[in-house]
Amino acid sequence: MSPYLHGQSAASALAERHPISWHQFILNAVSLIRTWVQRRRQRHELHDYLTIDHRAAADIGIAANDACDWADRPFWRP
Repeated sequence: MSPYLHGQSAASALAERHPISWHQFILNAVSLIRTWVQRRRQRHELHDYLTIDHRAAADIGIAANDACDWADRPFWRP
């Protein structure tokens, strides 16, 4: 049903349907940042592990090139 049928604007109709929860927004933002920090740390650890020994990638069951590509990915890419 169109929000214009009852004389209300689209913005007010959207606000009524989806109230902004700042608490939830902050929680989601903090969760996203934690995920990014964790990815960055894990990828640095992978890179460090790969530099220790040339056979390290085989130890974890992946090709060395794939492991290097994974370690070099930006933190925002899953």
